Amino acid sequence: MRSLIRCAMAGFALVIVLAAVYMLLLLAPERTGAESLVFVSRNPEDVEFVFVQNESGSFRFYFDFEEGGYVVDDIPPYITDINAFTDFLANSARIFATRRIPLGHADFAEVGLAEPQAEVEIGFFDGKVLRLTIGEEERVSGNFYTTVEGEAFIIPQEIVEPFLLPKTQVISRFITPQLAVSSPLSAIRDITFSGTSLAQPITIQANEASNTDVALAAMSFGAPTHIVKGGGVYQLDQTYGIEILGSLFGIEAYDIAGYGLNDQEVAAFGFDQPYMAVDYFMANGVGADIREMRLRLTEAPYNRFYATLDGSGVVYIINRKPFMDIRYDRLLQRWFLTPLIMDLSAVSIESPEGYHRFDIDNSDTRNPIITYNERVLDIELFRSFYRLITSAAHDGAYLGILEQPQEPALLTITYSYRSPEKKPDSLALYPGDVRRVNVFVNGVGEFAMRDLFVQRVIGGAENLIEGMPIEENW
Repeated sequence: MRSLIRCAMAGFALVIVLAAVYMLLLLAPERTGAESLVFVSRNPEDVEFVFVQNESGSFRFYFDFEEGGYVVDDIPPYITDINAFTDFLANSARIFATRRIPLGHADFAEVGLAEPQAEVEIGFFDGKVLRLTIGEEERVSGNFYTTVEGEAFIIPQEIVEPFLLPKTQVISRFITPQLAVSSPLSAIRDITFSGTSLAQPITIQANEASNTDVALAAMSFGAPTHIVKGGGVYQLDQTYGIEILGSLFGIEAYDIAGYGLNDQEVAAFGFDQPYMAVDYFMANGVGADIREMRLRLTEAPYNRFYATLDGSGVVYIINRKPFMDIRYDRLLQRWFLTPLIMDLSAVSIESPEGYHRFDIDNSDTRNPIITYNERVLDIELFRSFYRLITSAAHDGAYLGILEQPQEPALLTITYSYRSPEKKPDSLALYPGDVRRVNVFVNGVGEFAMRDLFVQRVIGGAENLIEGMPIEENW
């Protein structure tokens, strides 16, 4: 098979190996119904060749004895829809008419047979050849005037239609595979969206132990499945993540704009400056190998889009998909920083009113010891205080990238980690709009939240030190 593909890539016709489709041909369903005039009734694997000339041009599907497989004109095997190809052969192997039409040669022009829509020649391995010309549609039945070996008949629409279509009917319309696992979050590892439609690239990364950098970044949020990198770093909102990533699977084309194209011909569609570029790695199935995907999109007429996979030489036309309207702000969990207590060595609170550092001894991760100036604090009070500080969440309005003020923050919460490789995380709050504070996570500000949070945390820290109840709501 490899040699056949190599031969094809050198410019020769591409071959679909017969062994790969033989069972599909055997299993192809036979047509049922009233078949009063049967011209041929064979199995699809009996077809040696089909030649079609129609309004789209001409094409020939044939069995190559030397190669031991079917040649599907100039269509590469890796984009051929095997089911569509076998259906075409099955249709060609069983031709019948509903009735004979006693037309003279002079009458052929009236029903479109003098200048037919299509001319078809079907050959079988036993040497039989069947020739058809297809004229106009009969108004009453929707079937077609057709000649078979020069005589006129009415042949059912479902038999005629494949001979009126271009050869691209056997090209797979699926640009990306169907999802083969329970969730797209399980299939897609790392993915980046970029292009002229986005203000900045958006990257979603899977939290895997093998990727140390991602695992360290994910520690800021406990144990998330994925993190999002845009202006800052956040935990992925799984509901919206599934909606967006799921729409990347099973993308079906509306039409084929071109195939067998070289790099320059593909670039002519505008893919050098794409409306959107989606680069990702996926393992779509249990034990499946990781596959790199590089999808490019440009705008096409009628609110459609040209799409191509890098290196495929195929340009598809597709309708709009959810991932093309990706919203960075909706990808992000509302909560800013939510590390696990067991991963921390200390939490510090700084404001104009003072500085407090709470050290955490996680020798026994189930029973951490919290100290303030070497004095042990009540663990349940600390858990209450910790729920308060990790409840910091934005109000849903994305503000863009904010410039961090030079003056001291109203409040800064710093999380220090046990792992020496993990840098501390900081949450700094500055004055914003009315009753709002702008939030900067590790120096990046994109959202705001209610300003009452500031007073709750400052008061909560004092209460924790004094052993008094903590108000968690803000």
